[in-house]
Amino acid sequence: MNHSSQQIRPLRDMSSHVLAQLEAMLDQPTWHGGGRLPPEAELARQFGVSRPVLRKALGRMRDAGRIISRRGSANFVQPKADILPAAADTQGLSIQTVFDMKRCLRFRQVVECAAAEDAAKVGDLHAIAVIQAAYDRMLALPPGETVFEADFAFHLAIAQATANPYFSFALRSMRDQIRLTIEFTRKLQDRPPDQVVPRVVDEHREVLEAIKAGDPERARSAMNVHMEQSVVRLLEED
Repeated sequence: MNHSSQQIRPLRDMSSHVLAQLEAMLDQPTWHGGGRLPPEAELARQFGVSRPVLRKALGRMRDAGRIISRRGSANFVQPKADILPAAADTQGLSIQTVFDMKRCLRFRQVVECAAAEDAAKVGDLHAIAVIQAAYDRMLALPPGETVFEADFAFHLAIAQATANPYFSFALRSMRDQIRLTIEFTRKLQDRPPDQVVPRVVDEHREVLEAIKAGDPERARSAMNVHMEQSVVRLLEED
């Protein structure tokens, strides 16, 4: 065996050992919903290895889809959870990675743009008042309520305003997936669950105003912008 092979083998052995330790750590319940990993320097000290060894193990975890990197530095654990109730999981659907979240957002974009358009066409004043109330609730969250609950109520009110029950059925069936996506995105941004983001409120207001104005095209466009920005917030894509 040559000298370079003697140097590589210990690195591989050590990174495999660190990889096993990382996997065991991320299998703990506290990490099932995802979150930010400690800085590399802190992890290297925790596992008693050099940063090159740690980075090799982290690279293998990225390849396996267990973690993602943002801004070229911070590492985030992808949620590892089968969130669908067993009785409803007839198609084997679950959200386990950020890629699953992106696909869920894409499906929502198709459904919810159509819902906003139809809600504006129908123009039911009572239904619009419910959307307005959900929006107002987002501006002043009741104690103990999360942004997800207010956000979901707003989108569900739009679905119900279409007078087509299939829109609200589709949204309710995705409630857990939507919750996980919103909660994980907020973890990436280090935002508490009850902190309202002004630009998100602005996006919702644009949708609401378009529906109130009875402008289907504007409502669809405003919802499309909101859903596209949701992907940006999740993946930091342009």
